[in-house]
Amino acid sequence: MSEIQEKPAETAPLSPDEPRYLLNVAQGDMSGVQTGDVNGDVNYYGNSKAKPETELRARYASPEEVLDAQELFVTPGGFASARAALQANNAVVLCGKGTGRTHAARRLLTYESGLTTFVYLNRARPLDHLQPDELDEGTAYLLDLGGTNDRPITDWAFEQGLNVMRQARCLLVVLLDHREQTPVTAARHSYTLEAPPPVEVAQAALRRLEDVDEAMLQVVKADLAPALEGASPDKAVFAARLAVEVHKNQLTVTEALDKLQEEATDAVAHWFEKLDVRGHAYSFAVALLENHPYEHVLSRGWILDERIRAAALPIDKNLRPRGVLEQPKIKLLHDIAAATEIRKHPTIVGQTEETIRFQRQDWATAVFTYMWQQYPAAREILRNWMCDDTSEEARDAVTRAIYAIVTTVPAREPLALVEHLASQTAVGRRTIAVATLVRLTENARMRGPAEQAMHQWVEDGYAYPLWTVARVYSTPAPHRPPHAVLDMFTKIGKSKKYTPQNAVVAGVLPLLLDESTQQVALDTVVSWTSPKYRRTGLPRVAIGLALWVIGFYKQSRALSVVLNAQHPNAVQILLDHVLNDDMFGPYVLRRMADRAKTATWDDDDATELVWFAQLVSPELGWWRRRAAVRRLCRRYPYMRSAIRRIFRVARRVQPS
Repeated sequence: MSEIQEKPAETAPLSPDEPRYLLNVAQGDMSGVQTGDVNGDVNYYGNSKAKPETELRARYASPEEVLDAQELFVTPGGFASARAALQANNAVVLCGKGTGRTHAARRLLTYESGLTTFVYLNRARPLDHLQPDELDEGTAYLLDLGGTNDRPITDWAFEQGLNVMRQARCLLVVLLDHREQTPVTAARHSYTLEAPPPVEVAQAALRRLEDVDEAMLQVVKADLAPALEGASPDKAVFAARLAVEVHKNQLTVTEALDKLQEEATDAVAHWFEKLDVRGHAYSFAVALLENHPYEHVLSRGWILDERIRAAALPIDKNLRPRGVLEQPKIKLLHDIAAATEIRKHPTIVGQTEETIRFQRQDWATAVFTYMWQQYPAAREILRNWMCDDTSEEARDAVTRAIYAIVTTVPAREPLALVEHLASQTAVGRRTIAVATLVRLTENARMRGPAEQAMHQWVEDGYAYPLWTVARVYSTPAPHRPPHAVLDMFTKIGKSKKYTPQNAVVAGVLPLLLDESTQQVALDTVVSWTSPKYRRTGLPRVAIGLALWVIGFYKQSRALSVVLNAQHPNAVQILLDHVLNDDMFGPYVLRRMADRAKTATWDDDDATELVWFAQLVSPELGWWRRRAAVRRLCRRYPYMRSAIRRIFRVARRVQPS
């Protein structure tokens, strides 16, 4: 059964803890359309001050990674063409899982380019949000988008990112799983690599050792080679470690072959047999936050360990704290098969940081799917712990983890976890649900179940799942045409809950700004003012969008000019819809009355006043504006003097 708890019927005025709808204006720099969500994070659509961008740098390359690029590298197929493209265009896209694309990218950005390090870009930072002044001139950057579906980069984002990289004379390598994910604008920069011979990779890894001899190399070439056929470079490096253990008589050849042929999930299961609660907790933390700062992962693992142990205690017992000197770092790393790496600090010059990862590259996904499947009683603890960290980078990691759980762990209701997050009051948790659903709908196998679930949530009519669906449909997707998006927005907007209404406003705005969807979006918004929808929430949604269409917000003035020139009838319908509303009509008029008081000496207020007055009456002469002023005065007789002053002052300050 679903994990969602019982919620009030749609006839209830508000969902649990949902804030009552307020007029979408605040004093100062924050006029706009508010999302209505104040539990947790707060989102604004409008003239709010932009929040700081997500950190550009995720981390610097470690010295070991740079050394690997020089000494451990075996050339994969297609590498020469990729190198030429990078040198000619400042950017290249490498594709192909298990082909050594990460090793190839490190080689391209260091040894082949004459550089000593490179920067991993933050996955949560879109390429079109890069600024030339935040890039270090002549630096190399790596954006790893492995594990994503469909097209994680738009054509516009790639073009913008490439232009910024060229301006700063930087290099960019993007990693994708499949070439089909490449943006059209990056097609000539995209190359699918072919994995290098795995035996050669394993032998190259052995040659880095100080005490390597021919016998050790022979173990790989003769004994382990059959198990390496078609293996990835990461598996070949693992084979080199096994060869060392065989050579030192710590393993037999048979045992080494068994380990090499063992799937990651089986290897994790065998390893976990030796772990205690602490080992399970820290392994799960590393799996979720691999390559994150060591102290952060350690802190999160400590919290998870405490929660798991506390859940096992009788209700009348207190948790016994762990000894602070109970286990040294070196033992912890050995127990969970992890390693740390020292890197340059991403933001502080001259400082270093320590990151943590598993020794085997394929363990992370196997660890958290294993724990989720094997310990169902701990799922609530694991779920809540994962969602505690609301930072952008952590959300990306949690999204990938939940996606892996949904798509790999057997379940009768695989989307129950996503449904639970979609119904939460905290925006951060719903945002994770949105990101997961976007990825699931890009997966051909999961698209049907995900779409079916979202349609069911819309039928159920609860506020927070409706908000989640609206945000999913606000994300551009090639499999979802504009008319289907607007049909869904129409269904969601019928709700009288303010949270989903505001999400619909935010979703329709980009469609109004896009010339290819502007006509159909505007027609849809106009249709929402129809009397047949008067008992639904759509008229209120139409008001939120109409304020943008009529140029009520300063930053929407350019859009309003275009729409008024091309679709004057639609703009007039939406203007009348706003002015006839009992809440927004008086507010807009009071706002214009305030502008009329200062328009004589304030050019900005004069411009806004004239703009509004000409929307109501294109001709501001007394005789020509007379009918429009009379209509407004009949609608709001208690504001007659203010209405007349608005048009009188607008005529006076109108440019000749």
